[in-house]
Formats: sequence, structure tokens, C-alpha cells
Amino acid sequence: MIRGKALERIQADIYEKYPNLHAFTNEEGLIEVAGVFPVYGIDREVLDCYTVSITLPENFPKKLPIVYEVGGRIPRKPDYHINPDGSACVFLPDDRWRCFPIDASFIDYLNGPLHNFFLSQTYYAVKKQWPFGEWKHGVGGLYEYYQWLIRTDDKVTVARFLHLLRKNNLKKHYDCPCGSGKVVKKCCVEIIKDLRSKITPEVAAKAMNNLGFDNFPPPYKRSRLRDNYCRKI
Repeated sequence: MIRGKALERIQADIYEKYPNLHAFTNEEGLIEVAGVFPVYGIDREVLDCYTVSITLPENFPKKLPIVYEVGGRIPRKPDYHINPDGSACVFLPDDRWRCFPIDASFIDYLNGPLHNFFLSQTYYAVKKQWPFGEWKHGVGGLYEYYQWLIRTDDKVTVARFLHLLRKNNLKKHYDCPCGSGKVVKKCCVEIIKDLRSKITPEVAAKAMNNLGFDNFPPPYKRSRLRDNYCRKI
């Protein structure tokens, strides 16, 4: 019943702006949206169109939609932000807090990140550059992202911050991950609180694993930084 209401809501949302998209329940019992997706310019005129298939996972919106461009317009290559399975890497999942907050609706997803993804593809096809910039595809982009988010170029500092972010509780007596030598409560406590509002422990733990930081010795022994940690990374 809940899924039926969700399907009705999506059908109503896309009816006017996306008349060439159709929402239905697929053979797996999941909501799927398929058809022609328009890309708009500044003057709201249609610049381009892509044939798409969008599947909403069981636990949407906690888990992101799975998007395929099925018209053969986009090369199946990482440089075009296409995953190995052919699905679109619409945005870096770790950047969800900025691109598609957990409380946003499916129509917000279409209007925001999905539209920007296809607009970027159209622009790149002509200009050979991405209009909104880009993170590298894969692990390189993930590392670039956390360098930007934490405001550091230092690999050790990124690892230390992620180590704290993946914990369910913030211990303010820990050494600050910035490397100042002070404890958290006397240094970057507000910065860490802000980061924790954006990056959940689950996301941070996954990033640690994907970046290979789980193979390093833990940056803290009880509440103190290990002096030899920097040398081992």
C-alpha cells in the first residue's frame, strides 16, 4: 500500500514537467521510471533529450536511484562517469548532503542532480569540458573530494578525520586530527561537528575502506596519536 502511494505520488509529480517519463512497477516489484528525459537551457527551452531507465531501490530515498542511459548517447567509459555495470554515476555518493539530501523527493532528484548530470553530458559533447567541474572517477575522485571537504592536501590528515567521522560518538579528549597537538575540544571541535552533520559514520567507514585507509594502523592509541603513524602511511 505504501509503495502504491509512492508510485501515485511520483506519477503526479512527473505528469506536467516530464510528460515523456512513465512511472510503473517493474517485474521485480520496484518502482521504475522510464522514457525521454529533457535537458533545459537557461531560457527553459529544451536543449537535448536522453532515453533513460531509473529504478528506485526498496529503501529509497535512503538508497539512491539506479540510472541507465539506454539510448546509446553516452560512451560506456569511466571518463564519462559511467560505472562498470553501465549505470550512471550521477554524483559522488559521499557528496549527497549537498546534491540530494535524504529528505528530498524524487522530483527534486530529477530537477537537480539528474538534470545536471545530463546537462553536463550535453555540454561536454560540444565543449569537451565539464561545466560544473568534476571529481575524478573512482577512488581518485573520492580522495579529491575529502581533500576539498576537510581542506587539506595531506593524506594522513584525511585518514585521521575519517577515523573520527566513522565513530558513532565523538570523543572530545582525542588528539585533534588536524595535527595541532591539541585535543579536539580545544581545537577543531566545531569543524568536526559540521563534518559529522554531512558525513555519516556509515559513509565515513565506507570511504576509509575504499581509500585503503583500513590497512593502516589506527591513528589513535586510546586518546593519543601514535607518533609513528605518519611514517607508516
